[in-house]
Amino acid sequence: MTNQKLTALIAAVVIVVVGSLFYRTLLYQTGSVADPEASAPGTLETLDTEPKRSTQVKATLTDCNRSQGARTIAKGHITNIGNVDLHYVTVKVLWLNSSGLLVEANETYALNNDILPPGESREFVDVTRKVSAVTCNVETIDWW
Repeated sequence: MTNQKLTALIAAVVIVVVGSLFYRTLLYQTGSVADPEASAPGTLETLDTEPKRSTQVKATLTDCNRSQGARTIAKGHITNIGNVDLHYVTVKVLWLNSSGLLVEANETYALNNDILPPGESREFVDVTRKVSAVTCNVETIDWW
């Protein structure tokens, strides 16, 4: 076989392969040929309708007052805003002075080895003995 014949044969094979791929792509795009991966008419497709697992929690302070003596008490609650049960929730209570500067930060379990279903709330309390603590805030740290 000569070089010219070999070149012509390779060119013909390449043209046939590229043409075949182009033709098939064109048929699938126009809808003339059914997509083998698409479901047949009249059959039900199984859709993943189950919501994704979401573990979310919201912490809210309801009260922050100085009690008798040198104690300031923070009361609040956590709410499970996800779609699965929670078993542990850690919150950080931030104690601030009159200028808004951080005096103390306490991490505490708002939920410890208990079950908090979605939509439910649970109360928590934290106390500081820092005399300069006059206001407080809360943030969620970890939950599972």
